[in-house]
Amino acid sequence: MKGLIDTTLREGAQTTGVSFSLRQKREIVQILVRTGIEEIELGIATPLDLELPRLMAGCRAEYCHTSFSLWSMCRRSDIEYAAALEPDILSLSIPVSDLHIFKKLRKSRGWVLRTLREALTWTKDCGIKRLSLGLEDATRAEAGFLTEVMDAAVEGGVSRLRFADTVGIASPLTIINLFKHARADYDLEFGIHTHNDFGMATANCLAALEAGADWADVTIMGLGERAGNARLEEAAAYLALQKGRFYRTEYLPELSSLLSEIINEPVPARQPVVGRDIFTCETGLHIQGLERDPETYEPYPPHKVGAVRRLLYGRKIGRHNLRQRLLSLACPSGFDNINELLGQVRDRTAKLGRPLEDAELMALCRQEVV
Repeated sequence: MKGLIDTTLREGAQTTGVSFSLRQKREIVQILVRTGIEEIELGIATPLDLELPRLMAGCRAEYCHTSFSLWSMCRRSDIEYAAALEPDILSLSIPVSDLHIFKKLRKSRGWVLRTLREALTWTKDCGIKRLSLGLEDATRAEAGFLTEVMDAAVEGGVSRLRFADTVGIASPLTIINLFKHARADYDLEFGIHTHNDFGMATANCLAALEAGADWADVTIMGLGERAGNARLEEAAAYLALQKGRFYRTEYLPELSSLLSEIINEPVPARQPVVGRDIFTCETGLHIQGLERDPETYEPYPPHKVGAVRRLLYGRKIGRHNLRQRLLSLACPSGFDNINELLGQVRDRTAKLGRPLEDAELMALCRQEVV
């Protein structure tokens, strides 16, 4: 793989009720760069975005090892505007499913091919060197026409094709088969853009990479239209901690916290990778395993994502766990009546609706000794 493309500032910004200020965009970019994300899509190429020229100029001046791209419709004025901003990559987009072509645009397949060829000519006239083409609704496109569009793209000098699962209906197996066929027939870079309508965006993103995709689109916290997109924190953490890719995963909680503050939505406590409670355990059998070897019930060490392990002792505690906790607290005996003490602990936590604090456990222990 070549890397991840963060599209929070383009796709994520299309989320209902979400709007980023220039300052917020710069803060997001700064942490994305620290994390090691290879490409950042800064927005849509349109004169209506008055902040885009300043954002692009600042990013290019400050971060020389990160690629910055723009998204554009196949419209001459937008392509010319994008070219003036000098992105490292320009990503055009064209619909390829009959549903989008006929129902949304009320056009024809012939119109799609003509529009694409014209747009590719305009990009050459503008001197754009690296060009990506997004195939909108590719997972619902007719295979023969999809091939026609891809052939036209290659002939027109496109260096990267990006398949879009626009309404999130693909499964990992569907994505794998799509990329296996594409890889067999074309020698250029491929990308994937997934949506999370059935909860498979990140899985599909990773399946594409394992099947030969070079690039995968992600957004912070999966921000995006409807149910959102592949989550940057999940994809980056998996690639770093399971596949050895160099991403600074310790910055992922900071990214999520920043976005959470901007959009005024909390990070779920058990959200994979960045949730505050994902390394909190209360179950007796699991605590026993964690005490002996954390790898028994942890896929990676908590510090890798800036987290801390918390072992709680409450209603689900076992005799062994209670003994170990009492020893660690130097609690006065009580071990002869461990079963009775265990019952009291479970009863007390059930009434409180939470695990006991150490002081509360000590109090129960002293009462039992007396």
